[in-house]
Amino acid sequence: MMASIRVNALRLVIYPNDHGPPHVHVMGPGWELKVRLKEPPELVAVLGKPKTAELAEGLDAVWRHLRELTQMWGRLHD
Repeated sequence: MMASIRVNALRLVIYPNDHGPPHVHVMGPGWELKVRLKEPPELVAVLGKPKTAELAEGLDAVWRHLRELTQMWGRLHD
């Protein structure tokens, strides 16, 4: 079962069968970011065409929820 956090119109998703290194998928309307869970979060991939403000919002959401997302990754993958 995947784990997710809702932040406004975004979903931060961690899949249990996903590969390392630890990362989260940020789902927005018509786009997706793959962000590595580290300090600071590292943008790995962009699917679709998020606006600059959406990209910033997605990265900020990961940064604000980094501890919780890292714990979720650990519960699903350790």
